[in-house]
Amino acid sequence: MAKQSTTKKIGGKRMGAQASKVTSRKKPKVAVKVSAVRARELAADRRRDEIVAQYMPYATSIANRVYQTMSSAVDYDDVLCNARLGLIEAAKRFDENQQVEFRTFAYYRIKGAIFDGLRRTGWLPRSLYSKIKFEEASNEYLQHMSQRSTIFQNDEEREHEIVDTVNSLAAIYVISLDGGDEEIDVEDVDAPDVAARAEFHQLRTHMREAINSLPPKEKQLIMMYYFQNRTLEEIGEKLDLSKSWTCRLHARALEMLLGKIRTLTGADIEEGDLFAGQKE
Repeated sequence: MAKQSTTKKIGGKRMGAQASKVTSRKKPKVAVKVSAVRARELAADRRRDEIVAQYMPYATSIANRVYQTMSSAVDYDDVLCNARLGLIEAAKRFDENQQVEFRTFAYYRIKGAIFDGLRRTGWLPRSLYSKIKFEEASNEYLQHMSQRSTIFQNDEEREHEIVDTVNSLAAIYVISLDGGDEEIDVEDVDAPDVAARAEFHQLRTHMREAINSLPPKEKQLIMMYYFQNRTLEEIGEKLDLSKSWTCRLHARALEMLLGKIRTLTGADIEEGDLFAGQKE
């Protein structure tokens, strides 16, 4: 009996020793994985810092151009600081796999950061804010459309795609005006132009109704992007979507808005019709 118990103990020790050896063999693999992840993170940080250093003069030049268009009461240091913050945010969110040049990617984010800062301090006219939002959203939409691999069967399909793109840009323009809460004055102009502008005001009313009737996710995206000035990357994080899927959702929301406006107006929107009531 003593021999058996001794054997069991010895066997137990052997099994314990073997188990500890197996465990000790596995630990380095976990350590290697952790170190590899950390190495990638450090490499990404270094790459981001390099991009920021390389494009800092570019951000400064944008800040200089914006500052020259502002009131003398605007502080240049504030403009420059916001431009640098926009550059850092762009470098942090830039994805080289999207096949978009960083200079293009960063441009609207730098300007957007400048205008966000000016708007918070009350120095930015609403009309200018609407303009930059239109430029940013249009650029994002056109980038998304250019990355689609669409094959057209005939010229009619190609023309239809162009018309849809133009009308989507027109929709972006109208929503950008509402996002900036810009009102259009219809006083002191000739009667035909007043009628045209009244039609444009009616279109904006239809746009608001169409936005309110969107499905929850599409409506949330439109509200965050145009009215809360979130970026598509920030919206994607909020909705748990990738940047590409957020762009698709944005394009889909625009298509749905155009369909709803057609229903509300009882008309077929042709190329450029959404711009008809806006005076140059």
